Amino acid sequence: MEHIGIMGAGVAGLSVAHLLRDSGLRFDVYDQDEQYGGLARSHLWHGFPCDLAPHRFFTSDPDVLREFKALVPLAVMRRKSRIFIQGHWIQDPVNAVEMMLKFKPTISAQLVFHYLFRKQIKEDNFEALALNQFGKSLNRLFFKPYSEKLFGIPATEISPTWGRRKLRVGGLKDLIRRQSRLYFKEFYYPAQHGYGAIVDALHKPVWKHVHLQHRLTALQQLPDGRYEATFDHQGHTKKEVFTKIVSSLPLPDFSRMLGLDMPLHFRPAKLVYLLIKRKLVSVNHWFYFADRDYIINRVAEFANFNTKRFADDQTVLCCEVTDTREFSVERVISDLARADLLRPEEILDTKVMDLSHAYPIYDRAYDHLMVVAEEFFARHPKIFQLGRQANFAHQDIDEIYLKARDIAQRLRAAPA
Repeated sequence: MEHIGIMGAGVAGLSVAHLLRDSGLRFDVYDQDEQYGGLARSHLWHGFPCDLAPHRFFTSDPDVLREFKALVPLAVMRRKSRIFIQGHWIQDPVNAVEMMLKFKPTISAQLVFHYLFRKQIKEDNFEALALNQFGKSLNRLFFKPYSEKLFGIPATEISPTWGRRKLRVGGLKDLIRRQSRLYFKEFYYPAQHGYGAIVDALHKPVWKHVHLQHRLTALQQLPDGRYEATFDHQGHTKKEVFTKIVSSLPLPDFSRMLGLDMPLHFRPAKLVYLLIKRKLVSVNHWFYFADRDYIINRVAEFANFNTKRFADDQTVLCCEVTDTREFSVERVISDLARADLLRPEEILDTKVMDLSHAYPIYDRAYDHLMVVAEEFFARHPKIFQLGRQANFAHQDIDEIYLKARDIAQRLRAAPA
């Protein structure tokens, strides 16, 4: 009998379950956490709906937009985000022209000179990519410090593939065209209950199929092609047999269960939530700190994501930190104060959350290892991988949902 096992109850796994809900197929979703939603869930803190760092929904696919609007009421937000670089607030994504105008003449002259007369070098790492496209001054100011802070490895050891996907900068052509996915002017956000309202809506019609506190500990392919999964459920061992599997689990962990050692790694992060006695700290939805001497990567202010005011004299910031060697809540507060965003005495309460798999680390072995993984899983056609951690790639929620829809269609059509 057909039985589909969906590993992970984040937005990826719940999307597949939601799309299979009226298929007549037997399916179950398993997650090791006490809560569903993964990195897309929200929680209430001091009356504020708080996300796990900043999230937004953006798509150019009208069908996906229509389906999400049917899931949950969405408000249209006019994007506001900035990047703090050496004492200057720059628009996000960074624009090379603005950088030249904002900084003092000597730095601006260097930016122009190094941009116009940049030499092309072999593009086998992220720093080489940045140098080729924007020159050494912009690389020194922005690309190198931010990427090294984010991943914890030298920019010369980061795969150029990540840079081609995620360069948060525009050149002269981008300034005119503004066609890049990075340059969306508006985005969507749930009208109530934070970003987690999306996973709540996905979960609601399939909740009977969702099994929490089930940690996958082993996976074995049986002689008939099915898969036997072993779970730890609150100290008790449970086994299930599946004809097909959809996994949103971290790629190296899931691969290892099938016998493939994938030396891929994730960068953990700490999220620091600050309750502040002030109406607003900024007008931005999120903002970034590019300089290495600030341990914060980015900050979200949830009051700016919501059309409803939760308090007239309080706001909440969420600060993301991946360089945790000198981490402390006091250091985070000090960095914000140093940027003239708040005063330490305005802090009313703090909360820290840990994310063990915040970012895939795209080192120079990444491209080769992804080819190895693709060849390996081609021998397991009844296993489907979906989501940021399973695909070891940055994906927005609309991209995940589109792939979930494709997987659901294949599951409906294919025989056991």
